[in-house]
This record gives sequence, structure tokens and C-alpha cells, in this order.
Amino acid sequence: LPAAPALASAYHAVALRQDPPPLLIGERANANGSKRFRERLLADDLEGALRVAQEQEQDGAHAADLCVAYAGRDETADLTAMTRRFAASLRIPTVLDSTNPAALEAALRLHPGRCLINSVNLEDGGAKLDRVCALAKRFGAAVVALTIDARGMAATAGEKLAVARRLHDRAVERHGLRPGDLLFDPLTFTLGAGDEKLRRSAVETLEAIRRIKAELPGAGTILGVSNVSFGFAPRARRVLNSVFLHEALAAGLDAAIIDAGKVLPYAAIPEADRRACLDLLYDRAPGDGRTPLAAFLEHFTAVAGGAEPGREADGDAGPPEERLAEQVVRGDADGLEDALAVLLRRRPALSILNDVLLPAMRRVGEMFARGELLLPFVLQSAEVMKRAVDRLRPHLEGAGGDGGRRVLLATVQGDVHDIGKNLVEILLRNNGYRVINIGTKVPAAEIVARARAETVDAIGLSGLLVQSALVMRDDLTAFRAAGLRVPVLLGGAALTPKFVARDCAPLYDAPVVYCADAFAGLRALRELEAGTLRSTEWSEVAANGDRAEPRAAGIAHDHPVPRPPFFGRRHVTDIDPRAVLPYLNEPALFRARWGYRRGPRSAEAYEELLRTTVRPKYEALVRQATDEGLLAPRAAYGWFRACADGDALVVEHDGAEYRFAFPRQAAPPHRCLSDFFRTAAEGGDVVGFFVVTAGDRLVERARELFGADRYRDYFE
Repeated sequence: LPAAPALASAYHAVALRQDPPPLLIGERANANGSKRFRERLLADDLEGALRVAQEQEQDGAHAADLCVAYAGRDETADLTAMTRRFAASLRIPTVLDSTNPAALEAALRLHPGRCLINSVNLEDGGAKLDRVCALAKRFGAAVVALTIDARGMAATAGEKLAVARRLHDRAVERHGLRPGDLLFDPLTFTLGAGDEKLRRSAVETLEAIRRIKAELPGAGTILGVSNVSFGFAPRARRVLNSVFLHEALAAGLDAAIIDAGKVLPYAAIPEADRRACLDLLYDRAPGDGRTPLAAFLEHFTAVAGGAEPGREADGDAGPPEERLAEQVVRGDADGLEDALAVLLRRRPALSILNDVLLPAMRRVGEMFARGELLLPFVLQSAEVMKRAVDRLRPHLEGAGGDGGRRVLLATVQGDVHDIGKNLVEILLRNNGYRVINIGTKVPAAEIVARARAETVDAIGLSGLLVQSALVMRDDLTAFRAAGLRVPVLLGGAALTPKFVARDCAPLYDAPVVYCADAFAGLRALRELEAGTLRSTEWSEVAANGDRAEPRAAGIAHDHPVPRPPFFGRRHVTDIDPRAVLPYLNEPALFRARWGYRRGPRSAEAYEELLRTTVRPKYEALVRQATDEGLLAPRAAYGWFRACADGDALVVEHDGAEYRFAFPRQAAPPHRCLSDFFRTAAEGGDVVGFFVVTAGDRLVERARELFGADRYRDYFE
């Protein structure tokens, strides 16, 4: 079979047809669309311009658009200079955005991967298309084809399809390009201009996507999504772009040129905002004499002061545990192996699973339950989680016994999602339980038969979909009719404690327990062993689980208060840098920071590169840092008397009180960091703090290198 169409950088290949779609192409490295990028380009600050693209990569773009065409500039010189930087510094592939064949050829000669050329059209009858398609065939590039001919930009769906068909035939039959390497852009126009001729332009574009996909087999579609919102205020633009992208994907869109960091999950957009956008996109008048555009503008003027929906901003880089957790939440697998390799040197695999990965997936489930994440985002996180668990599996095997109580796990009928169930299996196996995992889409009759055959002590049912919750309820009725009497544990994103307590538990003659996560399942089995397991009760949930209490329940405060070696603060200023260096994250430094990724090399070739080039460079820098005293690590630390006061921790020092307020979880179990400390009424507690620095001289040297335009030395 022929290889699936893909793009590639020197380090990484990306399929043109993403599952789930779309292929996200970052749009900000564009001299005509990004003021920041243009200013850096005009100032010849090419490293600053590169950072714009790097931010797009960090925000989740699969590829980066590069457009440097600007009046008064040498496009060929700029495009080749920036292509070199993209090729060396970006993991994602490059989209060469130019209609200048000479500039494209110069850039294609330099780029080590497989680019996407944006774009060709029939505006001049096809002469320039022939030159660009010949380059694409010669250098193996894919091509974006715009539905433009000598009459201009095609307006109706029929016209767009007709131009696309002519483009397709010329590229495939005359130049030998594969249909799968063509992405047709049916073009969209701004709805903010008030032009009556464009009122139905979004409708025509969406219909064109459908018809191109249906009538040009193998070809793909692409849109510059944000074109639809030119002229609107920033908040209205972000929401309209996100809604339009959602509708285009439903029509069959394969790729989108968009600022990936500003795509809002559809479910996180307020219903009123969605309705205003959909009415504008589909030219639906509100019926009160206003046009859809007038209604849209009035709506977003009224909500202009509101906060934008969407994901919380990523925090600064923290400990490797936090960074790994954030990778799972973002669905970002880049550098996952390195992160796990570092953590495996710090803690056991079971601890990484229990204390880092599972809480991260729980957070994903909570965000999904609140409508803050669409299913594709959840699946991306699940894929990262699965890769992490697969990487940890050899270290987990044998960590727990295979005997003990027997637990049957199944994803209910109609549901194929198993990541949560499989995580439960790993957790239980490594805590001494015998797990019989019978897979997905399992009907009630098969669960009953296997539970009897295996003489299990408990049954765990899993499911991600809303419908799965209803299937679980029906399964319990079937279990009761079959005479089963073992406890049933229910878990899944769509379940709620109220549903389990009121709709499920009464249907069965043994405990039915709501399990919010894998840890809850483990706790339930331990309660079963202790003889204290009982069904979830709504009265308990109503009292403790549906609102945030001043202090979360379930945290013991009967521990002895630690006796620190001293109270107050101390400083350590004589730390030998060589004692700190063994804790450096070498994989992150070599691959992520310095850019020495394995890419297409064999493992042996990559190790040779590390041995002959990378580590000698690192050792030379270490010698320089120690010989010149650039690295001067210092620390301040201490213990202080403290007590919890609601969501705050009150700390005493030198006769004064300092109040540290902490956030409380919005979802169960509604915990806050202060909950883990005793209150003043309970006798108070002790807290430890520390802060570290690498020293001022290192910062000063980095600043000097940057000021001297020694970017590579500064970067390293």
C-alpha cells in the first residue's frame, strides 16, 4: 500500500490527515497577518521572528506557516534565512507560504523534510501553477490549491468545486502529483464587512468542503479559518473562529490555518455565544428586523467585558512531576520518554503512575465532565497516558502480586473506551489484586458468565459516554435477575454520585459504588476487604460533594506535629556546583533545549552523535561554568510554626504573621493545600519552605551573550 500523505521536519513526520482532524497549521509567522512577526522581520531580528513560530509549536500546531513576503523586502533572502531557522529549531514541519516560484525553490533546497507549499491557483491561467507543481514534484512537497481562476475568487459552492476540479486535473494528470498531496482551500470571506454579497459566504464555503470531499476522492481540504472574522473585536473573533472551525470539521475539513493556541473547545463556549456565531455563519436573521451581522455585533458588544472561555494558561515550568502531569492534560507527547526517564531515576514506576499520571487523567476527566474539553482533546490526553503507561509497564510488572481478591473489569456494551479501565487494572494488579479484564463493548450476559466462571469478588464497569451510564443501570438489573451478589464499582466521565446513588444502587442487592477515579476503586476494594463497603448514598454526596466546604473531609489530623531541627530560616551559600550537576535533566537539555533529536537516525547513530558531539560540548560548558565561577548555587530554607485558617495557611516568623492563600478544588473532593495542616484549635502545625538559585553570574553572562547577538551561545 502507498504511504499515507504526510509532512515532515528533520525530526518528526506529521500525517496530513489527522485522526481526529484537523491538521493545525500555526498562522502567526506571517508578515502580513502578525504585527509582532512583521516587526521582528523588518528589524532583521530573525531569532525573534523564529520565537513566534516556536510559540505556535508549543500551543499545539502540527505545522508552522511561514510567509515573509513584504513590500521592500527581498522575499527569497528572507524565506531562505527563516527556512534555515525553522529547519534547525522546529520539531514540526514547515508550510512555505509564497507564490514566488524562485523563492520557493530556494527554500525547498534548504529544508530537510517534506514541506507543504501554500499555494497555487489558476488566476493567470495556470502558468505559475505549472512552475510550482513542478517544484512540488521535484522536491516531494504537498500543495495547497486555492479556488481562484481568471475571474477571481470563486464565490458559490458550485464555482469552488469547478475550479478545484480543474486544479486537481492539472496537478495530477500533467504533473503527476498524488490526489492525497493536494489540499483544496475553498476560501472564506470576512463576515464583518457588511457586504450583502458575502452574507452567505460561510454557507457556500462549508458546502464546498462537503462537495470537494465527495467528488474529488483522496484530496483534502484546508481553510484559513480566521479570514471569516476579520474586522471584529478580538473576543468575538476568537469565538467565531472556533465555532466556524467546529462547523467546517463537521463538513469534512482536513486542515486549518489558525492560531492553535486560541482555538476554544466548542463545549466551553457559552450557548448564547455559539448561537450568535451560528446565526451569522448560516445567515439566519433573528426575526426582529435585525440582520445576523447586527445581532452578532450587539451580542458581543454586550458581553465585551466578560472573560474569554477556554483552557487555563499553562504555568511556568515546574518540577518534572508537574511538567509530566501538564503534558497529559494538554495531550502533548513530545519529550514524554525523556520526562519518564528522568522521573524513573527519582521515584518508583508505581509512584509515577499513582502520584503523577492518574491525578492528571482525573483532572482531564473533570474538565470533560464540566464541558471544558471536547472528546478529541480527551482522547489526545488518553493517548499520551497510554504511551506513558506502556513505557512504565516493564517497571511495574512484578511490583504487586497476582493473587488476592479477584476483580472483573469491563467497558460496557456500546462503548469502546478502555484507557480508564486499563489504568485501574494496572493500579489494582500492583496492589495485590487478581484482575480479569474482558475488554470493551461487553454485554451484560457475558459479564455475568465470566463473573461466575472466575468466581470474582467484585465487578468494575467502565464507560466514557453518557449512554454508557444508562447501560450500567440496565446491567445492574440484569445482574440482579441472574442472581449475582458481588459488589459493583461504576466509573466513567459521564457518571455522577447522584445518578449512581439514586438510579443504580436501588436496582441491585449488593453494594453499588461510584468511583471517581482509579484510587476510588482501590479504596472501595480495601473497604470490601475490611467489611465496610456500602453503596454510594446521595445524602452524603449532598452534604459533602456538591459544594466546596470550608475544609475538605477525609483528611486525618491525628499525626504527630513534626519537630524540626530549628525554627526560622537559614542560608546555604557554599554548595559545590559539581554536587548539583548530577541532577541536571540531560535528555531535556540535549533534545528539547539544544535540539539534538534523534529524528530519522538509528539509535546507534544517535548515541554516536551524543558521544562525539553533544556530551563533549556539555562537558566543555560545565568546565567553563565551574572554572569561571558562573554557576554558584545557593539555597534558603527553614521551618516555621503554622496553622490552617480556611483556604489559607498562616505562618509565624519573627513575631509577625504571613498569610498564604491557596485555591480550592472546584470539583470533589474539594481539597485545598491548607486542609492538610492543623488549625489553631487543633494545636497548630509546622511548615517547611525552601528556595534555590543558580546564582547571579549565570544570568549576567546570558544577558551579555544575548546583547552581543551571540544567539547560539546564549541558547546553549
